[in-house]
Amino acid sequence: MIKLIVTDIDGTLVKDGTLDINPEYMDVIKKLTEKGIHFVVCSGRQYCSERQLFVPVKDRIFFISDGGTLIRTSEEILKVHTLSAEIWKNMARMAKKEMPGCDYFISSPDVSYAENAKTPMFRWLHDSYGYDIREVPDLLEPSFENEQIMKIAIYNTDHCEEKCAPVFTPYWKDKVNMACAGKEWMDCTPHGADKKSAVAFLQEYLGISPEETCTFGDNINDIEMLKNAGYSYAVANAREEVQAAAKAVCPSYQEDGVLSVLKTLL
Repeated sequence: MIKLIVTDIDGTLVKDGTLDINPEYMDVIKKLTEKGIHFVVCSGRQYCSERQLFVPVKDRIFFISDGGTLIRTSEEILKVHTLSAEIWKNMARMAKKEMPGCDYFISSPDVSYAENAKTPMFRWLHDSYGYDIREVPDLLEPSFENEQIMKIAIYNTDHCEEKCAPVFTPYWKDKVNMACAGKEWMDCTPHGADKKSAVAFLQEYLGISPEETCTFGDNINDIEMLKNAGYSYAVANAREEVQAAAKAVCPSYQEDGVLSVLKTLL
């Protein structure tokens, strides 16, 4: 019996970087929670953006944000993972120096920060994702050393994974958790902070087993979450290796494939 449902957002429920979701999801989620089934949104998005998508049911669900670094309800933070200032600042320095054509931002539990509000990355996060992202002159200033920085994300319009591959990924892959989140993003988080670990935390918190868990995803950063659930679905638009990791494939986000599966649970 399924007691916990966990789903990615971008490319799984909606088109990447939008706040346009089928309102029927809200009705179905409400009915699922009334049946005692816990519902979790789990993505690389900021909590502020996730919350905007699920306003009608925000007080009924759990949120896993910023790639697994933040776990919370609408009222309470349950767990937060942070990067040391030395780690994320050195990553930022390398991105600036070694990766022309790439941008980056950092995330705290409530706010994200970037250095130029006019860049495509900043405008996309602010205008389309609905982020609370703020411009600062220099992220390497000492004023950020006491901030709870959970994630640094590298951005490139089309080929982020390839841009990171020559220098950035080899240098940092053993020092932080690195997850490709679509063609534009490389999310860098503390070790132990990923979607799989965040789901495991909620399973223990709620007293629910992996066998009673159902997960949905579409990208590389969803693979372990899919593999470690009793029921798992990749959407039809997912990468080939993601579909191979899931126990089943449902229709694409354009066809509201996740919604069709959720309805069967009612």
